[in-house]
Amino acid sequence: MIRILLAGALIGLAACGDAPDAFKTMRDCDDCPTLIVLPPGSFMRGADETDPAADISEHPRHEVQISKPFAMATVAVTVAEFTVFADATGHEPPGGCYTLTDDGWRVDETASWRNPGFPQDPSHPVVCVSWHDATAYAAWMTERTGKPYRLPSEAEWEYAARGGTTGMNFWGDDDSLTCDYASVNDITAKNKVAKVAEPCDDGFMYTSPVGSFRPNPFGLYDVVGNAWVWLADCWLGDYRLGPRDGSPNAAENCGIRVLRGGSWTDTPGPVRIGARESRVPGERLSIAGFRLVRDLE
Repeated sequence: MIRILLAGALIGLAACGDAPDAFKTMRDCDDCPTLIVLPPGSFMRGADETDPAADISEHPRHEVQISKPFAMATVAVTVAEFTVFADATGHEPPGGCYTLTDDGWRVDETASWRNPGFPQDPSHPVVCVSWHDATAYAAWMTERTGKPYRLPSEAEWEYAARGGTTGMNFWGDDDSLTCDYASVNDITAKNKVAKVAEPCDDGFMYTSPVGSFRPNPFGLYDVVGNAWVWLADCWLGDYRLGPRDGSPNAAENCGIRVLRGGSWTDTPGPVRIGARESRVPGERLSIAGFRLVRDLE
């Protein structure tokens, strides 16, 4: 059962006229990403102490207040969109990506966002891009449109991904429903690259075209599965010192960044919105891409 905490209240607020732009879609140009305006709100972040699937990085459980509305792209940045950026700016990430090879998972110096080690078409999420590549893309979008694009904070990402729900996932705790909403370690993947899988078939061996599955209650696609997304935050080993106001955890000389959302293949264990990952910002992975948000004027 999906447990709704605030989606109903937010939608009701928008319907009453107190937040007239909440959940409205918008675009800044004909080929810009579709954005959904998300209203302020709060959510509980972090795992219960009794959650056997959680690790220490997900504690302690606490409330986060998102104080300002913001707009989030409905899908991750695609191969097609990153191609436009690369062609326009000359930004070409060097080869070398951590990906699945005939010798297992390793850095393949011949792999890149153009060839991540498995088939993709232009509608798939771009992967094998670093945090630096993602922030360069956001800066280009800002320059191109005159609007403030950036990577989401970890708090903004989880608030948006949960879509007003609580529990393991926004569709509830029934893992047989996972493949209705996400490209994950499914039965097909189990036969090829994984030993443990979700008890369903999502129809894709690797990444899928963005928006191929059902959206979450806020109208966002692929917030779980397909590709992890780089976030603005500096990594902290747990939530004890992290911001509670929706802002990213910032630090000078940040050596590790946060990723959230999971991918088409992950280490064995249940698919969970609360799962966290950390990587060096220059690392490129065939399981990681990014999604943009925009500040509202």
